[in-house]
Amino acid sequence: MLDDLRLDAIAVATRQRDADAAVALTGLMLAEEVGEAIQQLRRLLGYARQPARPDEVGAELADVVIAAAVVARLVGVDLSQHIDQKLGEGVR
Repeated sequence: MLDDLRLDAIAVATRQRDADAAVALTGLMLAEEVGEAIQQLRRLLGYARQPARPDEVGAELADVVIAAAVVARLVGVDLSQHIDQKLGEGVR
């Protein structure tokens, strides 16, 4: 999943569009997406006025993963390698 070429295309387009600000702006976008995912989770769990469905939470979590993958590409980090390493260390 993280080796999807569409993520590479997003990173390239982001770098071209935002130049030196690409990492900072994409990092801010990642934070925004995390906030949106938490809001949907709160709704799903009944902690907000409007309910949410699991697929709405899933869509926001997908945005978080995509944004994280783009940030990783922009800074030259192999996110798949780091995930494999973390999973190999076991659940904490």
